[in-house]
Amino acid sequence: MLLALDGQTLNRALLDNVLRACVPHSPRLDILLLNPPREPTSLLSMLLLRLEHSGVDYRVASTHGDSSEEIVRYLGRHRGIDSVAVVDAARLSAEARELIELRGHRLLSIASAD
Repeated sequence: MLLALDGQTLNRALLDNVLRACVPHSPRLDILLLNPPREPTSLLSMLLLRLEHSGVDYRVASTHGDSSEEIVRYLGRHRGIDSVAVVDAARLSAEARELIELRGHRLLSIASAD
């Protein structure tokens, strides 16, 4: 699973949703931090620590740019990802959503995960 997070919108409630939405579905999580803040955030550190405690193997990458383009680019470089979790799928361009689904990836919005 690929988790795409905007580094500017990290908050505690979102991280709880990440754990509920992503951990049960995959023992491996690729995290793409888009437009990360200059200083490392304690919230990201907390997320990584909680993933470790949950037994989830993860890989973190960061990039700057348009989230739609960067997610599609990441999926093109890394195989074996079956789903993509984003804060709000409606924020992705229609073209990116279509490409993600055409490639067989499930698209999840985690802002409203229950």
